[in-house]
Amino acid sequence: MRVGGEEILVLSVPLPQLRYPEGTTSAEHEIIDAVLQGLTVKEIAEQRNASLRTVTTQLGAIFRKANVNSQAELIAIMTEGPTSEAAP
Repeated sequence: MRVGGEEILVLSVPLPQLRYPEGTTSAEHEIIDAVLQGLTVKEIAEQRNASLRTVTTQLGAIFRKANVNSQAELIAIMTEGPTSEAAP
């Protein structure tokens, strides 16, 4: 592809398929999405017009359903590649 008279190489990298933990609600999906965007609990609360306690409680429910103990673990399981069973 040429841009401004220069040849450039365009790479395409597939994004991981997000798999929300089983049993999570649409509201919890919104919180998970915010965590994946790197927002803090305070920022999530402000974005959702909710209290810190509400978001913290919702994150706790998400952690239990996902069987994780931290936002970092949640991000890891949400963005891991396809399992060998899902591979073509």
